[in-house]
Amino acid sequence: MLSALNNRYRFKHRLYATVAGGMMLSLPAQAVELAENVDVHGFVSQAYIDTSANNFFGQSEVGSFDFRELGVNGFWQVGPNLNFAAQVTSRNAGRESDSDPRLDYGLADLHFYSESGIQSGIRAGRIKVPLGLHNQTRDAPSARNGIFVPASVYFDQFRNALVSTDGVALYTGFSNSWGDINLELYHGESDPGDREMEYYVFKLDAPGHFDDASLQGAQLRYESMGGGVRLALSYTRPSLDYVPNSGFDPLGGGDVISDMLLYSAQYNVSRFSFTAEYLLMINNVKNFGPAFPDFRAKGKSYYLQTDYRYSGDLSFFFRYGKQIVNDKDPDGIRFTPSHVGFGRTRVVGAQWQLSSNWLFRAEYHKTNGTAWLSGADNPVLTDAARKWEIFALQAVYSF
Repeated sequence: MLSALNNRYRFKHRLYATVAGGMMLSLPAQAVELAENVDVHGFVSQAYIDTSANNFFGQSEVGSFDFRELGVNGFWQVGPNLNFAAQVTSRNAGRESDSDPRLDYGLADLHFYSESGIQSGIRAGRIKVPLGLHNQTRDAPSARNGIFVPASVYFDQFRNALVSTDGVALYTGFSNSWGDINLELYHGESDPGDREMEYYVFKLDAPGHFDDASLQGAQLRYESMGGGVRLALSYTRPSLDYVPNSGFDPLGGGDVISDMLLYSAQYNVSRFSFTAEYLLMINNVKNFGPAFPDFRAKGKSYYLQTDYRYSGDLSFFFRYGKQIVNDKDPDGIRFTPSHVGFGRTRVVGAQWQLSSNWLFRAEYHKTNGTAWLSGADNPVLTDAARKWEIFALQAVYSF
């Protein structure tokens, strides 16, 4: 019995290491085997986005094909206790993300203990950040729970800082007949990107820039036998320092520290999946000088999603999401404009798995508020519409 459990755990762990979070578990097509113990996967996606107002991942007010993703990832099993994994991606998402190739992750994974259903190890390099159910797979279009990850919880303004980090992670896991328990601790530094953090904090493109984010955190996960129940508790703490422009900059060298606690749960039964995630986030912004006074705000956000698998290749989902930037100001009265302080959205979507390689999606979003709207694509937020809609189509090819 223990031998079978160990084998099952090693297999699941090997897949996890391959894509730093389980992406290959969701990719439908077979890998390309370049050599013994070397596997390669890849994907290409193209979306069309049309919004009634505001720009979302490109100039979507007039209809846009700006959102596209390409990626190639590989896994090399060097020995029984050591493997390497890497992925290079190209992501175009309007002004907030150009299509330049980026190392999404590139890591070495060493298992230093494996006995009686327990396995422990260390990962080093560019590692995926274990945050909630979807952060590690948000760059794999066929692994997401929609065309876009739930915006109320997985902020695109924080995307670059949180999606992966250059550092080290320690992990341990226990596998038994009633399921798997895994714990991961990590520390690293991340590039926050060019402008999104400035729009997120100041609501404008500041003269200076944010330096690399220091990131620490942990995740505790549970998955029942067969995956019927998935639970996770995630904590991460990004810390960013602002570097003023050497010429003229009204802002001082301040810093932003966020504490993020994310509760995640999913229940899968027959044709249905029920998913809920709830995020508590405390932002401390200080030392920017008189031009931008210190403040501390506690934000709350969540989403609820129900998936219905009509048949083996066709499924539908409904999602409701809500974000409050400051729980003491749920209507955004202290913000200018007020609708940047909150967001509420209803989403209906459909997914058609045409073949093992091809996936097609369609979604409709009805949103009130602009808390997660990109400042890069909407630089004058006072001109943004409070109520807006999204219609999106996506085609995904995976191998």
